[in-house]
Amino acid sequence: MIETEIDSTPVGAAGPDVVLEVEALRAAYGHVPVLHGITFALHAGEAVGIVGHNGVGKTTFLRTLIGLVPATAGRISIDGVDVTRMKAHERSRLGIGYVPQGRGILPGLTALENLRLAWTADSGDTEGAAIERVVDTLPRLASILDRKGGALSGGEQQILALGRALMPVPWLLLLDEPSEGIQPSIVQEIGEILAALRKRDKLSLLVVEQNLDLVLDVADRIVVMERGRIERDIDAHVVHAGGLAELLGMGAMRMTRPGATARPVAPPPSARPTPSAGAARIPSPAGSERSFASTVRPPAAPIALSAPPLSQGANMSMVKRPTLEQLKAIVGKLHMSMSDHEVGEYLEALEGTMQAYDRVNQLADYLPEVRYPRTPGTRPSAAENPLGAWYVKTDIKGAPYGPLAGKRIVLKDNICLAGVPMMNGSSTLEGYVPDIDATVATRILDAGGTIVGKAHCEAFCLSGGSHTSASGPVQNPYKMGYSAGGSSSGCAALVGAGEIEMAIGGDQGGSVRMPGSFSGCYGMKATHGLVPYTGAMPIEATIDHLGPMTGTVADSALLLEVIAGADGLDPRQYNVRVDKYTAALGRGVAGLRIGVLTEGFQHENCEPDVVQKVRQAAERLRSLGAIVEEISIPMHLDGVAIWTPIALEGLQAQMMHGNGMGFNWEGLYTTS
Repeated sequence: MIETEIDSTPVGAAGPDVVLEVEALRAAYGHVPVLHGITFALHAGEAVGIVGHNGVGKTTFLRTLIGLVPATAGRISIDGVDVTRMKAHERSRLGIGYVPQGRGILPGLTALENLRLAWTADSGDTEGAAIERVVDTLPRLASILDRKGGALSGGEQQILALGRALMPVPWLLLLDEPSEGIQPSIVQEIGEILAALRKRDKLSLLVVEQNLDLVLDVADRIVVMERGRIERDIDAHVVHAGGLAELLGMGAMRMTRPGATARPVAPPPSARPTPSAGAARIPSPAGSERSFASTVRPPAAPIALSAPPLSQGANMSMVKRPTLEQLKAIVGKLHMSMSDHEVGEYLEALEGTMQAYDRVNQLADYLPEVRYPRTPGTRPSAAENPLGAWYVKTDIKGAPYGPLAGKRIVLKDNICLAGVPMMNGSSTLEGYVPDIDATVATRILDAGGTIVGKAHCEAFCLSGGSHTSASGPVQNPYKMGYSAGGSSSGCAALVGAGEIEMAIGGDQGGSVRMPGSFSGCYGMKATHGLVPYTGAMPIEATIDHLGPMTGTVADSALLLEVIAGADGLDPRQYNVRVDKYTAALGRGVAGLRIGVLTEGFQHENCEPDVVQKVRQAAERLRSLGAIVEEISIPMHLDGVAIWTPIALEGLQAQMMHGNGMGFNWEGLYTTS
């Protein structure tokens, strides 16, 4: 690895071409400090990548620079103007564009309307000319201008967010994780766009990014953040991708391929041209001025992008290459003995294999279309959420007509809803935003239902209580301070309290049925595979179930009728047979055969009053004409013992190590 500290212009050292200067910057969320005295400088026309592990303050740094997070100490200067106390829109008017993490587009507006909102009269362009300039620069926008933002793919949304930032003709662009959650081919496209914008428009860039390939394709300089501080400043033109990844402890990510051409190297700050004497001067606040070659630019030439398939020399490999030390560790783990020279030979031989992985990474993923517009929703206040059951409230309206028209449905927060946060009860996943709708969500919307939010569930759905969610306990709707049951705790509490009519819960070991019984609603664990689990976070495929949780049996039959059936994407489904479940309503139970399980009453933790209620219910059904018989299945008493290794080993292999799918998955991969 080659690491070069930039001695000629150390971090924070001001110079004649410094356009952004940060001195001893501190910021916090409430009483929790995040940034600890950052000092940093960005030069005119320079691109700097900010890298580091999750949680070190990278996003907070950008949000503080743009004014969305207040600085608690220190100073921020833009072109010599102290903006530390300015509001975000005031900083934006100085010529700063910002593309936030998660893109932040308005999903209920079309792409064109999103662009129009970003136009400012002082940009030097008319609104029409600005839109034409941005579309010429980003040709992919031309075909999606009339589509709602919420119906766009993640990659299309990212291109739209970039176009929106370019509308006011910025000279400094801040980008937060532009490759997050989008397919590799569009990641490469974004890298080429940013590199071309620098060359054509002399933009200064500050890019927070986990994708080291993208950083190295764009940046002149890389700063490494650790624990809210900038710890290293590295020359991107001399560091190898593997060396940078090794420095960060992230594994190698890119190797030079045969036939690859080196990317153009931007000149160092001292060699960059200064604005000409005839350049236009635009007044800035406090009497300062910024120099531009022209405030009214000629029509932008489209940025040329490489067409797929990518050439052998394409430099966005995306797949991490192992380092020599990592390969030696693997050799040791396999109890083999090889010299460093032999390991190095294998490392070279692997390159052809890695290029095959690169190509697979560059191919487009198949993801179901998101058809209904929506916003990310809102987190309800404590006053709006007395049971602690809501995670996010939304208002996603489905088709104008259908069997669920007028019905309000909430989803357990392990079920994907595109553009809406999902944390599966765990702080580990907080901030994750899916890019697809689960099959059950699409079917609900197609049937005319309105999805009104996500309900809290237990941490990774691994509790039968209602006390383990990272956001706090869910209260029983009938008695505060008591358990609502779990893991579909929020769904049961909201339905049991009458706040909503219907919910979709998940069940691997009672997680629909227990909270239903605790909270006074009807919870149904459907036959395995009857309801597609596609787009829901699993525990283990052989025990994963989704099912309706409703206030009435009629609503349970109706909702099951809508969500049941094969979707062709879930390998849990086999020989699926559906029925018109609502047709059985009102028929009575005469002739229905019901088995009462003997061993079900023999558990040590059986409660006499519960046993009595169940037996009374059986007798009531017998009196109504049902055929009720007691049956014995001795293995039932071993059920918990059998379930335990399946669930515990399975959740590690599939949910944790397998990213929810594991190996040999003949179904949809939720790539986000």
